[in-house]
Amino acid sequence: MLKHFNIVVLFLLCIFVLLYLGQSQHISWLWYVLLSVVFLVIEFYGAAYIQSGFHVPAFYKGKTEEKIIALTFDDGPNSNTSKILEILEKHNAKASFFCIGKNIKGNETILKRTFESGHIIANHSFSHDYLYDLKNAVTLEHDMQQANTAIENVIGKKPLYFRPPYGVTTPGIAKAVKKLKYQVIGWNIRSLDTKGEKPEIVLQRIERKLKPGSIVLLHDTVAGTEIVVDKLLNLLKEKNYKVVALNELIQKPAYA
Repeated sequence: MLKHFNIVVLFLLCIFVLLYLGQSQHISWLWYVLLSVVFLVIEFYGAAYIQSGFHVPAFYKGKTEEKIIALTFDDGPNSNTSKILEILEKHNAKASFFCIGKNIKGNETILKRTFESGHIIANHSFSHDYLYDLKNAVTLEHDMQQANTAIENVIGKKPLYFRPPYGVTTPGIAKAVKKLKYQVIGWNIRSLDTKGEKPEIVLQRIERKLKPGSIVLLHDTVAGTEIVVDKLLNLLKEKNYKVVALNELIQKPAYA
């Protein structure tokens, strides 16, 4: 598996070799360009795909052949979260909600209801801004702690699960989560429910990728996702799948 540190070392070693050879023979500048492009492509892939574990190890599926999966919801809490909770209660299913800290203010009642209904509350950063992955480790650590504080003030527990915004990881994020002792949570099924497609299309996308141990990414902030969840839970029953809490699937505690 590719790792950031190994790739950096290999890149520098290749540069050193080119410079060394250049002392005795002509080395085209195109070799440097090609090497840099390859390096940047690998770095982009590693940062953008949380499943790669490039910067930091992440749980993106359970290690099991049993027909169990976990449902996860990002970006809440908000008014639409209540609709998701009603569907989950209808099917007696538990899920994990990765909350944005700044969204908690004004939605404390919804967050508390989510927790008291037996669902896991997790950290999805405080700010969730577009430049999140460009911040340094100290700033990221403060942001993560701010989100945890906002959550802990409502539910009385400190989350240990963290999902980076957009699923992007960086050396700074890796350093911050290591210091704060978080478990980074990814996914292996991305519903793309934010695209505004018909529920049937979203459901088909999930069904195609469904495997034992899957972690499904959805958003409780998207109107219509509750319809997808209702249909998905019916489908899972037909296929003899069981929805379990994330801590049961990955065998790691959700709170400190």
